[in-house]
Amino acid sequence: MFSYNDITSSKLLQSSFYTLSQNKEGIYFEYLPTDFNEMMEQNMIYESEEFSLLLNLFGLDVTSEKLPFSEIRKLLFIEKEKDEINELDLDESDFDLTKDTKKFISSYLKFFNELTEVYPILYILFGDVWTILRYLICKEGLYNGKYKIDFDSASTAYVNLYNDISYILAHREQMKQELLDIFNISSEYKVKLPTSEIALIYQAYNQNRGYDLILNELNPYIKDAENQLMNSWEDIIKILPSKLNEELSFPTCDSLTKFVKQMVQVLIHKEQTLRKCKNCDRYFASRYSSLAEYCTRKVTGTNSTCQEYASKKIYKKKQAENPLYQVFTTYYNRIYGRIRRGSLDKDTTLLDDIKLLHQEFSSKYDTSNDSESKEKIIESFIIEADKLFS
Repeated sequence: MFSYNDITSSKLLQSSFYTLSQNKEGIYFEYLPTDFNEMMEQNMIYESEEFSLLLNLFGLDVTSEKLPFSEIRKLLFIEKEKDEINELDLDESDFDLTKDTKKFISSYLKFFNELTEVYPILYILFGDVWTILRYLICKEGLYNGKYKIDFDSASTAYVNLYNDISYILAHREQMKQELLDIFNISSEYKVKLPTSEIALIYQAYNQNRGYDLILNELNPYIKDAENQLMNSWEDIIKILPSKLNEELSFPTCDSLTKFVKQMVQVLIHKEQTLRKCKNCDRYFASRYSSLAEYCTRKVTGTNSTCQEYASKKIYKKKQAENPLYQVFTTYYNRIYGRIRRGSLDKDTTLLDDIKLLHQEFSSKYDTSNDSESKEKIIESFIIEADKLFS
């Protein structure tokens, strides 16, 4: 949790950025050392499984939003009636906000903490937020350390923050829909086409219909070395295999917009789909050829994942429909009841004995092909189970 003390710290927060390594993703803060002879300091602020933060950004990891994502607009305390601004749109008077700078910063950080609790991907914005707030205390003479922030640095940080938030807010719903169209619908209908092919088909369809796609800005596989859209589908198809085989490398990912672009590339490169878990209704990422229908999140109130929970549920259902299992359950409950009532010693091995007997007869029952044989196996089980009580 960030507080006013983080802004007055003797260290200088150089940047906040996202990294992805070995199926783990994290957000790091990088600080300049207080002693110039020391190394740069990197602290991991947040870590999660791959694609978790992307799902979080678009509200695909929850069934209802605790805090509307649109609330992030309140981080922009200097309002400009533009979708995009530059340094010339700001002057020093824009930062004349209040007479009580400490109170303003404390309140601002309290709200930022509330946002990151729901949307941890927003930690990526803190580098710019910190620079802006540090400038406010420098401007008011509340900081006299060696790492002062000037107006130029603060205005650059505010432009970055303003444009990043404005872009995401303006396009978030369209981005979300395009992500689901590309990475979810094919898996819902069990279409086993590689994700890279689905993305190209989707773009071709929408281009033919005259629809503008955010994907055109986010999909690197349809762009040339100068980041321009390729001129023909032939060029795209010819270069796609080599692009998909290249190792992924990214510039520093220090904004929401860069993050989304990077993750779209990773999803396509790794041929991933987005699927809705059949247990919790939240989305998860899985390779297009996978048969997975359940996620690995913990089921509320248990230590089991949705995968484990579903597996147990299916197993219990199958067992409940199994006549041999029903007979076994009757004997098991009878033994357990006697132990509870005290008519059987609590150290008795009968519970283990009936389990072993059931395992022995289950293998015979499962391999039997006709109902008459199955019935005889159940009768034999009953005879052997009764012997345990004699």
